[in-house]
Amino acid sequence: MIKKLPIDVSTLSVMLSEDYLYVDKTKIIHGLITQGRHYFLSRPRRFGKSLFISTLKEIFSGNKELFKELWIYTSDYTWPKHPIIHLDFSALDIESAEELKISLNWTLESIAQKHDITLESAPSPGTKLKALIEKLSEKNSVVILIDEYDFPLINNLDNPKIAAANRKVLKSFYSSLKSMDEFLKAIYVTGVTKSSKTSLFSGLNNLNDITIDPRAAALCGYTHAEIETYFTDYIARFALATNRKADAIKSEMEAWYDGYQFSNNPTKVFNPFSVLYYFVKQKKSNYWLESGTPGFLIGLLRNQASFLEDIEKAKFSEKSLGTFDLEQVPIIPVLFQAGYLTIKSYDPEREEYQLQFPNAEIRESFKTYVLVAISQTDIPTVERITSLLSHALMNNDIKLFCSHLESLLANIPYQLHITEERYYHSLFQLIGSMLGLDVQSEVSTDKGRIDLVLSTKTHCYIFECKLNASAAVAPKQIEERKYYEKYLNQSKKIVLGGLSFAKEKNKFGLETAIKEMNPLVPLSL
Repeated sequence: MIKKLPIDVSTLSVMLSEDYLYVDKTKIIHGLITQGRHYFLSRPRRFGKSLFISTLKEIFSGNKELFKELWIYTSDYTWPKHPIIHLDFSALDIESAEELKISLNWTLESIAQKHDITLESAPSPGTKLKALIEKLSEKNSVVILIDEYDFPLINNLDNPKIAAANRKVLKSFYSSLKSMDEFLKAIYVTGVTKSSKTSLFSGLNNLNDITIDPRAAALCGYTHAEIETYFTDYIARFALATNRKADAIKSEMEAWYDGYQFSNNPTKVFNPFSVLYYFVKQKKSNYWLESGTPGFLIGLLRNQASFLEDIEKAKFSEKSLGTFDLEQVPIIPVLFQAGYLTIKSYDPEREEYQLQFPNAEIRESFKTYVLVAISQTDIPTVERITSLLSHALMNNDIKLFCSHLESLLANIPYQLHITEERYYHSLFQLIGSMLGLDVQSEVSTDKGRIDLVLSTKTHCYIFECKLNASAAVAPKQIEERKYYEKYLNQSKKIVLGGLSFAKEKNKFGLETAIKEMNPLVPLSL
């Protein structure tokens, strides 16, 4: 018998007492506990933050026997018992600032009642928290565990007034911790993002952010070594049930769910949520993405579509990947914090990070979400049109391809179209990569720079993009500058094309001009 997989469990006591699989992270946690007191950790949703908090809760509660099969049980940890204030902000009412305050008050009063403490006279969540800490500290120094601290903010980013009002409540609440250090043993805070102006980071200036600290690189998610240690039996069962080889399953799982890197340390981890569902369902799918795309992210994608060109090219400092302001949310750092991008490389001289999509699950599905967001349509519509685009190219019908392309771009509200060629380069490259095509933009030659090149097994399509100008001039420009020469040795049919994007009030248009040429003998146009 092998242990149950915890696809719906994030409470450590339940996992260990009811025979669920637990990947032992207590050695890493022991290092954090013994080397510091106040920590902040940002990780994507469903990545193990709540389990981390639950593990800390049991450790600081002194429940040693619960850990008898884990690393920390035989360590030098002495298991003192501390009062715990555990706050999960994802469980609170957040639809308004008033609801948030009421919900916070109720939660603090419930904790107080369990310790026979009365808080009714404290007028606000912040004063209730201070009173609770002071009274609990009479037993021992207090441990504060805050999970999903930013939930009231990021789940209201599509409603800035509510988000700002909630931030004001959180600012007052977190400010109350600033003067309480003498009563505290430790503070651990988790979230998806690092939002400024909450007083969490300004008020608690000794809060150690370990989001991209090498010590926390493997704290959430599964390393390759852990896959080999804990999941061998599940891989064998999967292989037997599907008549496949274990190595094929591991390779597929690595391509689809591995690749997350959370520091300049090259340690990579698998998405734990997707891995667990992969073994339960015994097939690959977009499990993490299908579990829900945050509404705020769709809004950001819609309003910042111009980021597309730079999504895997830009470099970022550690600071730029960290804190952001509600009034100006930078899309790419948020995509990193939310788990849609991960660290690709680190330049120690420049102290810069380069980002990338972590794996096939994210790469293949995220682009669909981008088109859904900016076209303000739905997934079935996007998938239907991209299927038509793919079919047209399979039949080498570039005119039909351009016709379907126009119908897709026409769904994008004219207000979102940006009057810059690079915006359309990025859109075209995005659509091409969604179709699994070889698409390159701004290709340099000795004669100049080609806007777009799309390659199939039999054809090479060379495009020039124009804004509010005739598409017919583009093929002539390509021939005059001999852009095609770069591709003459490929023995493919060469097609020269012009794409003219026209943005006018309340409408958008796409004009195309297509010319074919012999791959060996350039023809006069």
